Amino acid sequence: MAALVGLVFGVVLTGYCGLMLAGAVGLSGTAGRLHVDSCAVVRTYNNKPTTECHGQLLSADGRLIDTDAVIQADARIGSTIAVRDQPLTGLETLGFRAIVGWATLTVMGLFVLAFGIVTALTLCGWGAAETAWSRYSAALAGAVGVGGLIYVLTVLYEHVFQP
Repeated sequence: MAALVGLVFGVVLTGYCGLMLAGAVGLSGTAGRLHVDSCAVVRTYNNKPTTECHGQLLSADGRLIDTDAVIQADARIGSTIAVRDQPLTGLETLGFRAIVGWATLTVMGLFVLAFGIVTALTLCGWGAAETAWSRYSAALAGAVGVGGLIYVLTVLYEHVFQP
């Protein structure tokens, strides 16, 4: 059962995060800019506070797309932030923070997927899978850890040093 859960969760996590990573680097979705008119802290469905910003959404060539676009982002009133309109999720912010975050989650999905594959192969009697897992799992776990650290440092940098 653990193998099936690992396989399904790994495929879903890798696929979704890979799509979002493609948008963060500009390979999917529609590019645009959001001119922030207002921001407020709101509560999500699980009572978690998040910052929601409203403003005018302009396409990359400057055409007005939406006069009251909404995005969850840490932005300042009057600022303009680069966004992409993703097919499944709506507006997403762009930049180094988004790329590092989605890349880290994609690698985490690959880690879970690899765990599911190794578990399934081990249950089928292929003992070499355990040897390969012990050899390469540390590299995947290290990549997830380094990506998480870079993401945290990026968030701190944006909050401390950005005007």
